[in-house]
Amino acid sequence: MPITGWIAILVLIVMCYMLIKQYETRMVLFGGGFILCCISLAPMAGLNAFAKTMTNGALITAICSATGLPIALPIQSATVP
Repeated sequence: MPITGWIAILVLIVMCYMLIKQYETRMVLFGGGFILCCISLAPMAGLNAFAKTMTNGALITAICSATGLPIALPIQSATVP
């Protein structure tokens, strides 16, 4: 196995450890993904895939619903369990 494969395995192990220790999930996943993209010598590949996915119409509806819920709950005096 080439050295990049071993580094990728090490990054995944560190990411799992950080998630178990309850570090900020989004930052751990974003940072680990960015490191893996840099290892593959294509650091913009992850951002290009993200931009391509964000233009999906079905995903936009889900994001708008998810961001609208926290705004609507305080107006209705409701709480999330």
